[in-house]
Amino acid sequence: MKKIIYAIFFLSCLSACNNSLNITPKGETVLDNISDIETLLNQNYDLGTPIYSLGCICNECYTLGDNVKLLTTRTNTLQCAWLTYNEQTDRKALTSSDIRYTNSYKYIYYMNVIIGKLGSIEGAETEKAQLSAEAHIMRAYLHWLLINMYAAQYDESTATNKGGIPYVTDYDISANKEKVSLAEVYKNILLDCDDKYINALPDKPTSVLRAGKAWGNAVRAKVLMQMKRYSDALPYALNALKYNDTIEDRSVITTSFDWSLLRTSANNLLYMCGYTAPYQEIISLETVDKFEEGDFVKNYAYTEGSKMEGEEAWNATYGELDGGVNGALEYRSSNTNLNCWGITAERMYYTAAECYIRTGEYQKGLDLVNQVRRYRIDSDHYTSLIADNESEAMLLLQKAKWIECIGTYENFFDCKRWNTEDNYKKTIIRDIPGIGTFSIKSDSPLWIFPFPLNATQHNVSLTQNY
Repeated sequence: MKKIIYAIFFLSCLSACNNSLNITPKGETVLDNISDIETLLNQNYDLGTPIYSLGCICNECYTLGDNVKLLTTRTNTLQCAWLTYNEQTDRKALTSSDIRYTNSYKYIYYMNVIIGKLGSIEGAETEKAQLSAEAHIMRAYLHWLLINMYAAQYDESTATNKGGIPYVTDYDISANKEKVSLAEVYKNILLDCDDKYINALPDKPTSVLRAGKAWGNAVRAKVLMQMKRYSDALPYALNALKYNDTIEDRSVITTSFDWSLLRTSANNLLYMCGYTAPYQEIISLETVDKFEEGDFVKNYAYTEGSKMEGEEAWNATYGELDGGVNGALEYRSSNTNLNCWGITAERMYYTAAECYIRTGEYQKGLDLVNQVRRYRIDSDHYTSLIADNESEAMLLLQKAKWIECIGTYENFFDCKRWNTEDNYKKTIIRDIPGIGTFSIKSDSPLWIFPFPLNATQHNVSLTQNY
């Protein structure tokens, strides 16, 4: 037991002493048996609150419970730069640290310890293969999250010339980790979520914090779709749904008046979130306009299920009181636990849906969207979405998916991908009454976040990617 406690304490300290990929102190872990190794896979994967910046950049939201007008007057701050889309702000100088970056590499280190140690310890080969597969696929996924925040969107024609991130595959804490190209990062991601690892996962995971075949297929589907390889991504998305197609049923909110969403909800392919989302997220006026009539959460949910006027879960009073924007909505119930960094079955429906649409099967794609929407819109307002062409189908998917994915990284990642496609890139307009109108173009450097100073000061290869 002392050995396990020491090991976990040692690893937990990495976020402070890591200096993000020029890791100290020196030494190796004391994990030397399969039970100890497996403890490293039991993580909450706390990567912070994506809605602070990711949602702000794509105009999903304004803030997390803060006054918008006040923040826009605090020039030379990150919050002001995001809200006003100010490309002139020296964001790298203002980013002293970044929990998303630091904690992602901390968890990558855990995965590398698992992979590196498994060959030298005793245990059943099938169990070791499963743990290795989990670690490889999680390593791929964490690097995929990082590359989509700190580098340009992948495009096959330019990826070899674009800067990426360090792709870390060892647990040598004294070695410097060199940044590699965008193409090299994606090459390694695909190797780490290869079929051999997906097939080594169990059909059903032991919990929502552990990987099964649904998760493995989903990760590869997300990676391939972000690479705009839609036909390649589709079978993996469909395979993920074969193993877990559970859709969260929100119709119960009409009688419970509470959007009670547990972290253990069966729709989670793997749960990754260290806080209660979307609590206190103040969504933009443009996002408010995307809600469909009859939305179960917007129309029926109240704070902790307390059905009283003024206690609506998506709350206009608090949206104006806290955010200072008339018409903005703030989420005010702590009973909702969105899977903000992981993947749900519903988001896999949307992944498969877009891949169908992009490969010419428009209605097949919208049929998947409609499967989710039947659990999102009341019967008085629900009508099935239909389209005759890709453009029409994509517009319908984009609007529905935007609301489905509030409080996650999805809307940011989607916008970033669409921004490199002529048919879908656009300038986002944010109109905040009494404050101003702001816009962000598809090629703005704001779509790429800066490496934090506590990483660049210790790793000379970490030149910024914008």
